[in-house]
Amino acid sequence: MTEADLTISKETEARIRAAFPEDQFFSEETQEQTEPVPITSEFVWIIDPVDGTNNFAIGAAMCAISLGLLHQGVPVYGFIYDHTRQVIMHGGKGYGAFDGDRVMKPSERTASNELFAAFDGFSAKRLFTLLSALRGQGFKMRNVGSGTLHLAHTANGLLDGSFSNRVSIWDVAAAIALCDAAGSEFNEFGESFFPMTQFELKAPKMYYYAGTPFFCRAVERIWKEAGVFPQ
Repeated sequence: MTEADLTISKETEARIRAAFPEDQFFSEETQEQTEPVPITSEFVWIIDPVDGTNNFAIGAAMCAISLGLLHQGVPVYGFIYDHTRQVIMHGGKGYGAFDGDRVMKPSERTASNELFAAFDGFSAKRLFTLLSALRGQGFKMRNVGSGTLHLAHTANGLLDGSFSNRVSIWDVAAAIALCDAAGSEFNEFGESFFPMTQFELKAPKMYYYAGTPFFCRAVERIWKEAGVFPQ
């Protein structure tokens, strides 16, 4: 955690509460929270004030601010500031999705040796087997140290897909809404986190793979053939 995390969180919360007093607001930096908080309002805001804090702390640009809006426990709109490109991405299903001034759309690449996938999480052994299976088919792998940017760039077409087993709801709530608006798939393993019924800092991590339909069908096939499809 840095001073920037706390300042962004507090100032954003103050503005949201002033504009939408009936909505709940949750942050990764809600350090005083020790127990799960039930979702009781129709709309809920969730922020990760700096996703990629370790990058930010050493002066690396690969980080983002992620602010997601949930309606009845489901992400419906997202705002993401990509510090790397100094661009605000925003959007939601029915409203469109925008990468700065550009209309957001997923990648149209369909050749394995042209596909870019972002990853993080997993034990070293499991990660090696998953990556090896994809690299064996020509996939190009990337990790920039920000789960928010991995999924947001999946939505905006810079990446073809991404997967992880260690992101939290505040990392990806906004980017899930962008994927939904732009036409990228978001697939959870196991029981879905949505609709979210409570906010908990120590909640289990989300386990997902996302991307274009072509990407998702390809990784499903490759992992199943390699016997490493995550369970």
